[in-house]
Amino acid sequence: MDSKITLSYGSKSASTIVSNNFIDKYMTDARGSDVKVYIYLLRCVQNPSFPVSIESIAEALGETEKEIRIALKYWDEQHVLSVSTTRNGKIKDITLHDLDEDDDNEVDFGSNVTILSDARRNRKSVPEPAPAMLDGRPYGRRATDIAIPVPAPENEPEQDNTTPIVKPNYSSQMIQSFKTEYPEFDELIDYIENLLGTTLSQRSLQTPAFIFEELGFPAELIKFLYDYCVGKGKRTNSYIEKVAREWHSKGILTVDAAKYEIEEFNGRYSVVKTSFGINRNFGEAELLYLRRWYDEYGFTDEVVQDACNRTLLATSRPSFEYADKILSEWHRQGVRTTEDIQNVSSEFRAANRTGSPQRAVRNTNQALQYSQRTYTEAEISAIEKKKLGIL
Repeated sequence: MDSKITLSYGSKSASTIVSNNFIDKYMTDARGSDVKVYIYLLRCVQNPSFPVSIESIAEALGETEKEIRIALKYWDEQHVLSVSTTRNGKIKDITLHDLDEDDDNEVDFGSNVTILSDARRNRKSVPEPAPAMLDGRPYGRRATDIAIPVPAPENEPEQDNTTPIVKPNYSSQMIQSFKTEYPEFDELIDYIENLLGTTLSQRSLQTPAFIFEELGFPAELIKFLYDYCVGKGKRTNSYIEKVAREWHSKGILTVDAAKYEIEEFNGRYSVVKTSFGINRNFGEAELLYLRRWYDEYGFTDEVVQDACNRTLLATSRPSFEYADKILSEWHRQGVRTTEDIQNVSSEFRAANRTGSPQRAVRNTNQALQYSQRTYTEAEISAIEKKKLGIL
């Protein structure tokens, strides 16, 4: 076993203090850029002479101004800090809260973080974006993602104002109200706890509550989400939430849609794309064929690839229908491997040669003799097509 590792700090220069509560309660569920912004603000607020602006933060952290505004909005919703704006929506100052106190009292550290750029530069107002819609309804069960209005400067190009949905801090009373109002949510929590083999803490309950209440995922889709993530060995709340947000951004609200996304993401059917030269996502009709070949018939990539290659040789184009006829026939014949294909093909050719029409010839004794006809590869291919019902 490794010996204990001793950490030391080799400088007596000024330091930036980060609350342990921030590390324990907030940091793991936040994006990396959000954490960077918060720590940089701590650096600024503990040194009031430090110049602060949206531009200077973005430049110091190597992020875009849009990312800085998204991070500020996120931490404001998490009650880690407060963003103060003027009547016309310009950011005036930022106040960081004391995370080591039980209440939400603010701590000044001697000065608020004053954002110079938004308060002093001439800006135009932009309307608050409407909630995201899907099939005529807002995402989420309440669709109350309240955004801090952040105007864009006149000399900057128009940007995408879409911002990620901020996860609220659900109290135990709110969690209990979800269980009471939505019986499927109560059953969902039992399912997740059985899957993980542990009772969810108040902190861990935040993730399924957010996915259910804000993202609007049905309980069955959340179960599938947890099954998928845990099956990959990914059990952290941050990872599960990240996958949920990605699905939400793509409009995935059903288990079938999630399965399709996973199949595409994992490149399960990449051998078919390569064999057929397809550079696009499969359509639903094509996926039905693929699932039949892999899930129902249980064929390997090698067998499916062989069928695709035979299809191209016979038709000179990708044809799922033609490949399906080949694979269905192989399935009927019990083919499982490429060796089985060779055996079936040899038996097929031998059977057709033996039972083929023969032509009569006379020998020197005038006795009736028959010689076996020799078939070309093209003729054998035509016979196979006819046998498969393609011609």
